[in-house]
Amino acid sequence: MIPRRILLLALLSVVLVSPAMVGHFWKARAAQKAIPTPEQFLGFKVGEDRKLARWDKIVEYLRTVADNSDRLHFRELGKSTNNNPFIALEISAPDTIKNLDHYKQLERKLYFQGGAPTEAEREEIFKNGKAVVVITCDIHATEIGSSQMVLELVHNLATDNSPTTKKILDNVIFVLVPSLNPDGQIMVTDWYNKNVGTEYENSPLPYVYHPYVGHDNNRDMYMFTQKESQLTAQLLWHDWFPSVWLDEHQQGSNGARIFVMPATDPINPNVHPLIYRWNGILGQSQAAALEAAGKEGIIYNSTYTNFWEGAMAWSGWWHNEIGLLTEVASARIASPIDQRRAVPGQNAPTADDGQGRRGGGGGGGNASDILPPPTDITPRTEYPRPWMGGHWTLRDIVDYELIATTALLETAADQREQLNRQIYEVNRVTIENGKKASPSAIVIPVDKHDQTGAGRLVDRLMVGGVEVYRATSDFEADGRKYAAGTFVIPMNQVFARYAKDMLEKQVYPEVRRSPNSPPEPPYDVTAWSLGMQMGVNTAFVRNALPDSLRMDKVTDESLHSGSVIGNGKVFSLEYSGAETAIAVNRFLKDGGAINSSLSHKDGRLITTINVSGVSRDKVESIAKDLNLTIQTSNGSDQQSKQSAKLQSTDAPPLEIGPKMPRIAMYQSWTANMDEGWTRWLLEHYEFPYTTLHNADVKAGKLHEKFDAIILPDQQERDILFGQDGRTIRPEYRGGISDDGLEALREFVQNGGTLIAMGASSDLLIDKFPIPVKDLKRGLTRDQHFAPGTIVRLQIDDRSPLGAGMPTETYGFYNNSPFFALTEGFNSYRASVVARYPNTDILASGWLKGEDLMVGHAAVVLVETNPGRIVLFGIRPQHRDQTRATFPLLFNALYLSAKDSHIEVR
Repeated sequence: MIPRRILLLALLSVVLVSPAMVGHFWKARAAQKAIPTPEQFLGFKVGEDRKLARWDKIVEYLRTVADNSDRLHFRELGKSTNNNPFIALEISAPDTIKNLDHYKQLERKLYFQGGAPTEAEREEIFKNGKAVVVITCDIHATEIGSSQMVLELVHNLATDNSPTTKKILDNVIFVLVPSLNPDGQIMVTDWYNKNVGTEYENSPLPYVYHPYVGHDNNRDMYMFTQKESQLTAQLLWHDWFPSVWLDEHQQGSNGARIFVMPATDPINPNVHPLIYRWNGILGQSQAAALEAAGKEGIIYNSTYTNFWEGAMAWSGWWHNEIGLLTEVASARIASPIDQRRAVPGQNAPTADDGQGRRGGGGGGGNASDILPPPTDITPRTEYPRPWMGGHWTLRDIVDYELIATTALLETAADQREQLNRQIYEVNRVTIENGKKASPSAIVIPVDKHDQTGAGRLVDRLMVGGVEVYRATSDFEADGRKYAAGTFVIPMNQVFARYAKDMLEKQVYPEVRRSPNSPPEPPYDVTAWSLGMQMGVNTAFVRNALPDSLRMDKVTDESLHSGSVIGNGKVFSLEYSGAETAIAVNRFLKDGGAINSSLSHKDGRLITTINVSGVSRDKVESIAKDLNLTIQTSNGSDQQSKQSAKLQSTDAPPLEIGPKMPRIAMYQSWTANMDEGWTRWLLEHYEFPYTTLHNADVKAGKLHEKFDAIILPDQQERDILFGQDGRTIRPEYRGGISDDGLEALREFVQNGGTLIAMGASSDLLIDKFPIPVKDLKRGLTRDQHFAPGTIVRLQIDDRSPLGAGMPTETYGFYNNSPFFALTEGFNSYRASVVARYPNTDILASGWLKGEDLMVGHAAVVLVETNPGRIVLFGIRPQHRDQTRATFPLLFNALYLSAKDSHIEVR
């Protein structure tokens, strides 16, 4: 017999539950039943050996789940470089999903968008706002586990009704980007599936696993050159403003199984300490969950640095976001690996060995190969249960990532209010410090010799969420006068830390294990000062800006204000920056007649481009698009006036035209990011080119087709011999060999221009009788080391390669050659185009052995009559960031067509 009290409660529940609520319950149950598991959808279990879900199937599955669940909102943010869908999922409780715009506005107010939140808004954020967590996956395409893991993660969150899942959904808005590199995911999956089950199963991809930038795509989160970076920035700093951002990676296979936060010293002084504290809290919650699940090999405070703008989610630190990284040990894509077990006492454990570098998922070798045992087997605070070796699979990667991801979401749910309160405090303090601390602002004057540089820099900062203003009249700050039109970045804004870190000089702190130990070298790049790299002057204002200063907020539209002045038939512009090269290339493409002239102006040697035969409408379109001011004249009068100002010591001007240079870009079958970035630069600045592979080079007769050939930064042995291991597919083996080398010699002898970038310079120094020596070669890491440094350069502006450049500028140096001229034949005449100064080479970052570079050459031009060789020790096109040195490369290309009389169609 049922007790009366229970019966009454049951009847009351029937009365209180409305028909609508019952309907919603059954609808939700039916939808959940309609959602297939990933295994049902794919036909195999996620993480199964030698099985991969391709990007199109992943997108299809996630759409299916979203269509049948009220917990998910599917968004296509845009298209990738290769026109594949770039997507995000917003996941939360059904009521939250119905009111996403409301919660998005709360999060925007948390980040002081549109002004500080009112007291009422602040309390609503703390009490009712959600913890907004963004998780991004698969940016490095061989690190493919996370793109597979998300299938199970999304299914669990859409169908599971456990208390843990309910807590996450009720307290968190989870924004999931399943792949930051859809094109690479497709490349790697297709390549793996082509080779799986054959002797070439572990053959490495013979090209970069992104259309252009390969492994460097996470280094693009402040220049935003690629579509994927731009879409990510839009999501993070214009749309959602998340408080937490985790980026999931994989690392080498021979050491720890997973790295979690926090990372190693040094820290960056522009990051608020609370961000570093939360890195530890959230990272250690992941570690604890993995330990509780019995997982081995969980490490923190290892390898990766707290200083660096470059690990994707870490760029969130300067945006007052908690940026997290996980790095899971790789398999061979989806093929398992085996590692001999370590025997304590028989290995030589070291605390900083055995971790490897990330990206080990693609490698060569054979499926039957067994890795040596791990060397780091010492239990300690940051590594209490070391990995001792054994069998490792894609499914292990998926399991580790599922546990770590779920643990992060659960901790964010548990700490929702505390998280929001402390992120609010970080944002408030950032703005308050900007009102009263130094600097109060950063100003960017517009250089009269470089019309577009300041605007280009401002545009990049705005993509990163920085608010920029423009002075409407002249003003004075710190005793210096600035003209109307000067850009101003006030520091009383929420992303002031980011603006400061982007534009100031980096000073990399010394890290020593003990007082008498040598300083430890940095993990990666130590300098990114964008003003220096782009050739744009910036100034930090220490005192308050004048109260009389009036400014307008800069918009995308207001940056494009170029125009054509005058009514003449000849159009003239100063050749001074990268964007002017785009204008020149468009004039050439449209059949314009171009000549150049030299003049002296404000103590500088000025190269002026004069164009005729192009319609005014076309020129106005170019001026507007590129933000250029183009003057007009009758042509001959202006040129004669300019020529009259020249001195007898001035060199002839850079000759451009009458046709575009015929450019070839060498691409080996050893994936090369420098090659990809150079291709990107050529396309972006509208230089047509042809890709040359080994067989094309060996075929010879190169000068019949090309004026210039670019050899990207690549080791001599890789160019000559390539890869030739037993797992390499036959069609991708080898290099240019001696036949290709002879074809390059013939190309130069017939008048071609051979351009060597970085390490490829050694090939030409060794194999051609040029009077140049690489002084870097043979130096040990203890003698000379620069993992990524901004250096000062002196430019010979009387060299045709130095045209349009100031005599002093900045360049990017990354352990590349630096040169000395030696005795040579009269037929090989070498000259220094760019050199390192006699003092103070280091401009930003970290450089060991600076004294060895003093006074030596960074760029060398070798005239061979009629051909020429150009050696670049610096990276003139580095990641499309080094706008200041682009003209050196562009001028070498223009120069190559100087004597070309072959019609180009």
